[in-house]
Order: sequence, then C-alpha cells, then structure tokens
Amino acid sequence: MKQKEKKVAKKIHDKMLIFGRIVCKYKMEHDLIDDVNQKYEDTLKNTNLLLSKGKDLAGRVDSELDMLPILQSCKIFKRITECMSDYVDTCVEYGLCQPGPHNLDILSCWMNDMKPGEYNPVHTHNENIGYASNLYLKVPEFINDVNEPHKFKDGQITFVAPNAITSESFTPEVGDFYIFQADHMHGVYPYKTNDDNNIRRSMPLNFVINDNVRGEIIKMRHSEWEKVKNG
Repeated sequence: MKQKEKKVAKKIHDKMLIFGRIVCKYKMEHDLIDDVNQKYEDTLKNTNLLLSKGKDLAGRVDSELDMLPILQSCKIFKRITECMSDYVDTCVEYGLCQPGPHNLDILSCWMNDMKPGEYNPVHTHNENIGYASNLYLKVPEFINDVNEPHKFKDGQITFVAPNAITSESFTPEVGDFYIFQADHMHGVYPYKTNDDNNIRRSMPLNFVINDNVRGEIIKMRHSEWEKVKNG
C-alpha cells in the first residue's frame, strides 16, 4: 500500500505521547465494524481458512485466528490503510522516520476473541520492528467489583514504560483503533462479566515501511481466500 503524495488537512486521530512513544487513536464507523464482524463470523462458519496464530503469539487466549486472508475484502480495509499512512506521517513529523511517500506492508493480522479470565501478558510485536495496532470490534460490560478505583484495569489495554514499572491504561470502546510503535510494551488484564459468553474481540495488525515490496504477503493470503470462496 503506497502512501498518497498529498495529505488530507484535517485531524483524524487523537495523538498521545505515552512514556515518550507516539500512540494514535482513531475512531472507526460502526457500519465498518459490523462488516468486519460479519465477514469474520461467516468465514469461520463456512470455511476452514482462518488458521490459529497461537503458536506465534504471547496471549493466554484460546481463539487467535489469522485475518489476512479476508482483510482486503472488508469495507474497513481502506480506512485502516489511511490510518496507517497518517500514523507514519506523524512519526515523520517527530523525526522518527524519513519523509515519504512510503510503501506500507501489512505483515500479519489476526482476531483475538478473548473470554472472561483470559489475558495478554506484557509483550511487544514483530520482534520490535515497525508498527503495531489494535482495532476493537466487541467490548462487553466489565464487572467492576474493586474497593479501590485505581485497582480496576480489567479488560483495558495497558501501555508500559521502558522501566517496566510505570503503566497507563485505557478502556477500549467498539470502533477504537490504536496504532503504536511495535516495540512499545503493552498488555491486557483479564476481566469478568455477567455472561461468560461475552467476548472482548480485537483485531491486532502489524505493518512496516517496505519500499522494495508492495503488499506481497496480504495479496497472497487474499488470493487463497478468493479460491476458497469461489469453490
């Protein structure tokens, strides 16, 4: 995916500096979120194409299925690539990478269907190379039964400082799309709900600046999905 030469002169993100690292939060429209959920659930029901990514991931999560085969078929794909470009432009403004335009290559994308009691320990992405993101597609109502408010971090995404002591947490909402540097440590605490079937669904995605190759991995995985879909 190639960055556009001209930038759109409008604010499309909430920019945060968390422990000296850039984190941008974007908001996705609900019709795009509904489309991703529907395509994922239909593909899961009707094919065996979405394979587990668990062997490559840190999470204590039973369902971690590859989304690359169907990502390009989702209506949200264009918005995701726009946000990726905007994030890299922000990094350029801070002197963290050279001015483009660049080719941005999506390396991996998967779906985390987290159940109550499951969690993601503190980790980084893609061997600390490039950029990571997380899109929230379903967020249940978490039970807050703590006596001290500062102790409630259930189901939140928590970014950790380089000293591994200080942290800052955010409660996700459906449609939130966070992009951050791949080496920014983060994790997710377990949660409780009134219904054990209430899942916390998020879609992480890793990408890099790759000015030699243009999206070969995602093209290959999408062609696999097309073959299955067309019989």
